[in-house]
Amino acid sequence: TMSKTLHRPISAKLTKERIQAIREADSLVKRLRSAGGVSVRDRSYHLKVYKSCFVASELVDWFVANGDAQTRQRGVELGQLLVDTDYIHHVVDEHNFEDQYLFFRFRQDESPEQCLQGPSVMYMRGEDGVMIGRLGVKRPLFPGWANYVFALSSATKMLFQFQTELDSSPMCSYSLVGCQVQPNFQANNIHTLTFLRPNKDKSLVLCTHDKAVQTEWIQKLESIGVEVVMSQSEGTAIAKNASSVFQFRAKDINGNVVTLDKYTGHVTLIVNVASL
Repeated sequence: TMSKTLHRPISAKLTKERIQAIREADSLVKRLRSAGGVSVRDRSYHLKVYKSCFVASELVDWFVANGDAQTRQRGVELGQLLVDTDYIHHVVDEHNFEDQYLFFRFRQDESPEQCLQGPSVMYMRGEDGVMIGRLGVKRPLFPGWANYVFALSSATKMLFQFQTELDSSPMCSYSLVGCQVQPNFQANNIHTLTFLRPNKDKSLVLCTHDKAVQTEWIQKLESIGVEVVMSQSEGTAIAKNASSVFQFRAKDINGNVVTLDKYTGHVTLIVNVASL
């Protein structure tokens, strides 16, 4: 029995180009999953059975035979469009779309235990206000840091953690509502971001070796309402090394953290209201 086509929601948070891509992909999927569409069945490879999947090169054959692609390269581009819009994915999330004997699966054909638990990196790339980057996570039992892909959604105020950019769903997700982030600097050029989450005993600590990357994440987090708090050591270091008042941050009348460098070049009056 043919399952119903999964329609991607058209959100106001998506770019015009992304909306157009989703509509094009949705139209293709309707035809692919109707009578005469691409062959979906259980397949085996190296003694392992993969349920309800199709072969990538056969999908390219279908695109060419049905006039959607004049060349096989165009067929690959259409296949990648379906990956990018999250309609299909490689069965073990190790490949982008290629004209090869690779198994891919429609999202709606996933078994309940493998169903999507969150957005993929590919899908999030088309949403406005999303920041994606690779950051380190402190290893719990071993020294050093493990690198993962993180995606921050402004719309949901959620931080998603992925093994790679090809993952079909996040391995972890963190709500940033009511969260604080504390930047710091450690030895060996490690710049950290410690997320202090309400009602959580353990904090999430991420790192980068690039100060500019740390600053970029801080600015993005501030823009969605995450409060930035300085550790005592970080505050002391900034105070000692600051060459200008514009290197500091302060809260405005609404409680939002503001970087004072926005006032550079303007006559600025600073008043200590606590002593008035």
